[in-house]
Amino acid sequence: MNSEDINAFQWIEALFKSRYKPLRAYAYRFVNDKYMAEDIVQDVFLELWARRDSIRFHDTEAVRAWLFTSVYHRSINALMRKRPDKQLTLDHVQEAKTVESFLNPYIQNQEESLILKELDHEIAGFIKTLPPQCKKVFTLSRSTGLKNIEIAEQLGISIKAVEKQIGKALRELKNHLKKQGFF
Repeated sequence: MNSEDINAFQWIEALFKSRYKPLRAYAYRFVNDKYMAEDIVQDVFLELWARRDSIRFHDTEAVRAWLFTSVYHRSINALMRKRPDKQLTLDHVQEAKTVESFLNPYIQNQEESLILKELDHEIAGFIKTLPPQCKKVFTLSRSTGLKNIEIAEQLGISIKAVEKQIGKALRELKNHLKKQGFF
């Protein structure tokens, strides 16, 4: 396995851990079968792995949309295979689309909440890596909401030093979050 495959595998593994349950719940809404829903989601992730060379991993929104669309189509196909004697009527398709439109805001809110938790965790971890003075200034500025002049007085440093430390922390944080795929 080359380094690109290893990176892709790690990214897909992280994506699987964070998106598996919402995707399984989404599939279950259509097929009403826990094991079939699990199979559908696993198949979608296998397809994602097979297509890793053609997917832009830094575009998480596009990948998220692809995952949900793939689960939707595989669920509909599974229903048609499950009931070969019955045709999937327009009413069934309309019902599936209605369920999808009802669930999408819930799933998106849940995903956004997960993303925000991941982002908070990533920021907290990054702040721990800052040099002590920079960490102190940044924490006082962002966590406690002190103004630059108040931080300068409290730490006995100049306002320019406070501004410099905050600027440095923000630049490094932005670069770190870019590397982690949040931008």
